[in-house]
Amino acid sequence: MKNIRLSVMLYTGFAIVALIVLIIGFIGIQGERSMEKEIASVGAVRMPAVLALNEINMARLRVGAQTQESLQQNSWSAETRQLLTDILDRRNGSWLQIEAAISHYAELPKSAEGEALFQAFTQSYTQWREQYRTLDQRLQQLSGSSDAVQYALDFNQYQAFAGDIAPLTAVVSNAIEEMVERNVAQTIAAVDQAEVEAARSIMLLSLIMAIGFVLAMLCGWYITRQTLRQLGGEPAYVMEIVDQVADGDFTTAIKLRSGDTESLLANFDQMVRKISKLMKEVSEASLQVSAAAEELSASSAQTNAQVQLQQAEITQVATAMNQMTATVLDVASNASAAARAAQSADGDTAAGLDVVNEVVEAINGLAKEVESTTDNILKLVDDSKEIGSVLDVIQSIAEQTNLLALNAAIEAARAGDHGRGFAVVADEVRSLASRTQDSTEDIKDRIDRVQSSSTLAATRMEDGQNLALQTVEKAGLAGEALRTISASVTAINDMNAQIATAAEQQSSVAEEINRNVSNITQAIDETATAASQVTSASQELAELSASLQRSVQQFKVV
Repeated sequence: MKNIRLSVMLYTGFAIVALIVLIIGFIGIQGERSMEKEIASVGAVRMPAVLALNEINMARLRVGAQTQESLQQNSWSAETRQLLTDILDRRNGSWLQIEAAISHYAELPKSAEGEALFQAFTQSYTQWREQYRTLDQRLQQLSGSSDAVQYALDFNQYQAFAGDIAPLTAVVSNAIEEMVERNVAQTIAAVDQAEVEAARSIMLLSLIMAIGFVLAMLCGWYITRQTLRQLGGEPAYVMEIVDQVADGDFTTAIKLRSGDTESLLANFDQMVRKISKLMKEVSEASLQVSAAAEELSASSAQTNAQVQLQQAEITQVATAMNQMTATVLDVASNASAAARAAQSADGDTAAGLDVVNEVVEAINGLAKEVESTTDNILKLVDDSKEIGSVLDVIQSIAEQTNLLALNAAIEAARAGDHGRGFAVVADEVRSLASRTQDSTEDIKDRIDRVQSSSTLAATRMEDGQNLALQTVEKAGLAGEALRTISASVTAINDMNAQIATAAEQQSSVAEEINRNVSNITQAIDETATAASQVTSASQELAELSASLQRSVQQFKVV
């Protein structure tokens, strides 16, 4: 029973109470139905039957009273005739009441015995009614008598026949009384049966209610006991303890029942003790972590400062080494270039002597070519004029293109977003047209200058022919100078070769130093980045330790 869940016990208890209530209701409904059936039988059958029989009997008695009233009229008179006529009218009304009551009684449900009694009554009534029909005819004949003698004779016959009906009237009366007694007896039996059913229902209901009360009390007692056992105390006390712990007070002393180790409150007490111990350890650890984080933050900050200082110095060294490497490379390059230039100059000087001789001959030929060139230059002047006319046409086309591009840009602006691409193309076309126009104007200016230069060149070509002869003489002097330069270049070439060799060695050493400084700079950068990260992490760790300590201080522990 200890392992039964609280919800199962509650559901079972409520189910038992609900079942008892259902049984009580079912028994009550059955009793009500039984009593309703009996009462309905009394109200719908027995009482109407008794009322109908009473109405038949009352109408029968009225018929007999009317007969007795008519027998009292033994003398003839006008008042007697009127009275007899009234009796006949009232007799007809009584017969209608009897027939209606008999029809109503015939429609009521009856048992076999009741039906047999009704059939016997019907036979007696039929005979009785036939005799009374004859008696009514004699009464009508008596009321129509014209004189006292005739009335006396009719009255004696009427009186004699009325006396003969008396035994049959008694039979009808006895049949009616028997049916009335039977219906009254059945009514009393139905009422008695209803009382018996009511008493039995009350007894069963009382018994079941007593059993249900006992079971409900037992279930309530057991469920309450099990609930308190599982909770470990009153719900209000448990809620109070939970509220205090929820507020962070772990110093609360929880009162447990003797030997209670499995209840909710006992487990909660163990949890509070463990959490309190854990909070105390966390608080102590947070203090140690906070102190260590502050020391680490200070050390990392000092290391970061030193690393940054080294980084700045290494950066300056790296910059100086880069500059020195560049300078050494420039010196080596220039020395190599100078050596190559000296070698080339030496060779060129040797070749210059030959060239000078060839120049003399070439100048002689040049004079002849100058004459031909003069003719060509004049022809060039004519061609440049024709090119000028072509440029005029190109300039006209460029102006029209520029105008068309401007119109296209305006139309593209009107088109909005759809004409944006076309507007870009129009701008490019207009730009090209403008540049074409500018280039055309530039070409035109240059052609004009070419024309002027060509004319001037033609004039000067004639002067050049004269100077060529003078150049031949001076070329001989240039040959002597070149021989002197060749000797000097040879000496310079030897010195440049030595400088180039030393510069290349210095350049190799500088490049190696530069690579080492670059590696050191990269390592220092990485160290500085790591130092910054350590400093940031130390500060975050110090802040987290302080935050953890503040959070832990919210709880009260032993």
